[in-house]
Amino acid sequence: MWPDQSDTCRFLGRNHDVLLLPKALAGRLQPREWGPLIAASIILSSSGGKLIKREALTRMVFPAALIGLSLTAVALSFLKEPWTPGFLDAAGTVSFAFLVFLFAPVLKKRSLLVDRLAAVVVGRDNFLRVLQKIDAMGLKDVERLKGGGLRRRFKPSITERIDNLQRIIGPIEK
Repeated sequence: MWPDQSDTCRFLGRNHDVLLLPKALAGRLQPREWGPLIAASIILSSSGGKLIKREALTRMVFPAALIGLSLTAVALSFLKEPWTPGFLDAAGTVSFAFLVFLFAPVLKKRSLLVDRLAAVVVGRDNFLRVLQKIDAMGLKDVERLKGGGLRRRFKPSITERIDNLQRIIGPIEK
């Protein structure tokens, strides 16, 4: 059982051979209702990393290299100044936070894309029913994510996931 987010499953292990199901949903979903969540987890573990690597290169690596070169230039220019180490520490921390927030939409986009791909496999209406059922349970962690905050920048709320699937045009039912 996975004690984290109640609307997702996770794979663990070197070969992704251990499936963790959300503890909060134990006994609350029928066996066939686990299918969409498991399908999304399979897609994420098998192909979600490729999207992240591509986006990481453009949104993280290139900007990080530019920031690193700029900080190196500052460090070399003011090498003997007493404030240089403190400045570099602060600038590095701020830069890291900036890059993480720059990358956050990619993680959210990836989750929504995985849901759409899983809907093709298990059927959009089936996936929607499961997400709506989880939403109706009023689980604390699901409701907290719907409320906003820092975590919502990285992960879509269940409402965003439902809206994402409802925007798929045409029947995709399996």
